[in-house]
Amino acid sequence: MEPCAICKEKRQKCTKKCVLTPYLPANKPEKYAFLGYVYGIKKVVRILNEIDPSQRQACVDSLCFEAEARIRDPVYGCVGIIRGLQRRRQHLQLSLNIAKRELAMIKHGQIQQHLSVRSRL
Repeated sequence: MEPCAICKEKRQKCTKKCVLTPYLPANKPEKYAFLGYVYGIKKVVRILNEIDPSQRQACVDSLCFEAEARIRDPVYGCVGIIRGLQRRRQHLQLSLNIAKRELAMIKHGQIQQHLSVRSRL
């Protein structure tokens, strides 16, 4: 049995009851580092023991994402990422609206040109 990142760091064998083995494999030490630094491994183990096993992978993924965001941006964390994405979306929406207006003007200009050519005939 492959040890979890914690047992590998401590140079010990994982027990069969180790709740972290499937979610914090030894080949992903950064996940362990993020979770340990932000939440503490005991708290992560407690959280995992309190939830349904079918939800544990999603929980670990979410906790890792939030922990990494908090490490990268200690003030805003995930909120900073969300705000950045919202600003990007607003900018893209504005660009799309401008492009639609320009396209409408081009189409309108082509229609006007076509009508003026037909009226000359």
